Amino acid sequence: MFVDDIGINLVYTAGTALYRWPEIANVSVQAWLLPPENQRFVELDISHVSGEFVTASELFEGFYEAVAVVAAQAGARLPDLSTLDPSDGVVQIYP
Repeated sequence: MFVDDIGINLVYTAGTALYRWPEIANVSVQAWLLPPENQRFVELDISHVSGEFVTASELFEGFYEAVAVVAAQAGARLPDLSTLDPSDGVVQIYP
């Protein structure tokens, strides 16, 4: 996963999906606790202007760097992803 001047790029085994800045309605992060051991999990949600959305997990290579760049692009305060809690809810970082 990486962010550039064109948009947010999600890199999959089969290729790269590009979400262009003008087509992105908003980007947010949130934490989850997954059963059965309540393992903490962080994800990034990219909402498209069409109403569709895609989710990228912290398992994507470059995830944390990409989140920082998206927040910087918007001038938003970057939440501390290491302490983000499910009780924090959805934290919008773009626009």
